[in-house]
Amino acid sequence: MNKIVDVEQQIRTAVAAWAKDYFESLHLTELVSYVFVDEDEPERYVVVFAARELTEWQAAEVWLENGRIASINSLGEGAPPDGVVWPWED
Repeated sequence: MNKIVDVEQQIRTAVAAWAKDYFESLHLTELVSYVFVDEDEPERYVVVFAARELTEWQAAEVWLENGRIASINSLGEGAPPDGVVWPWED
């Protein structure tokens, strides 16, 4: 597995755990996420995610320091990647 895929998987895993804590009252079960590197800030990633228990896409920023996750912050409502639809039927 290449290094970028490893970092993206670590970010997905960390964001899933963070989202479960952040939205604790919703008891998130399934999460679908997309990871994008910030072209201007290579240590910053934006993660757009959907959870079955939410009604809209959300976004979070993930900052790395020395290749490790330093912080995760909510960016609020996010737009899905082009061509991606809500993963669950109502």
